[in-house]
Amino acid sequence: MFSLREFIKKGLLDAVGKQADYWVILNAAGWLEKGVLTEDDLAEIQTAIDEKNRSAETVPAEEESEEGGEDA
Repeated sequence: MFSLREFIKKGLLDAVGKQADYWVILNAAGWLEKGVLTEDDLAEIQTAIDEKNRSAETVPAEEESEEGGEDA
């Protein structure tokens, strides 16, 4: 059976890393207000955003180390 909640949540989770964080957050909040998503769903989406941002923070540091090693 089709679940609008799962459909919307999957779409928002898939958007993490492809759309700006604020866009995903605002859309998720809108679906919460409509009663489609729950606060637990928003926590899951926030976790995905946090994980994406954590991994993005480590990549530049690794790239800088590689670039610095080539110059030396």
